[in-house]
Amino acid sequence: MVRRSPETGGWEAALIRVGQAWSLPKGNLDKGETPEQAALREISEETGLPMDRLQVLGELPASEYMYRRQGRLVSKIVHHYLVEAPGDAPLRPQEREVDEVEWVPLAEAARRVTYRDLRAAFEEAKRGLGTE
Repeated sequence: MVRRSPETGGWEAALIRVGQAWSLPKGNLDKGETPEQAALREISEETGLPMDRLQVLGELPASEYMYRRQGRLVSKIVHHYLVEAPGDAPLRPQEREVDEVEWVPLAEAARRVTYRDLRAAFEEAKRGLGTE
């Protein structure tokens, strides 16, 4: 999720911190939900921004990874979208799930995230916004 900084006019990305990991909002699809609808819902829930103030600008590269859950290997695909929030959007982390949420200059966001697979999404976002 991005916005125009009210101070500088440059693009900023909203990052969330869960434990020690900086990342993007993400979650599971609810029944009957499209990946785009799930992305907007999760962004809204995890950052405190109202869904009706978010606008999807385009799709970004997905992340694919494997992890173990209760001894079973699970494959996960996370769909990412370039979503714009209004410049005056205050952030409020979701209680009990998100420790911190912060606006970060877009140029810095790819370096700040913990997971390398998110860097491709940030690079594509910069291209899509014409900042490359």
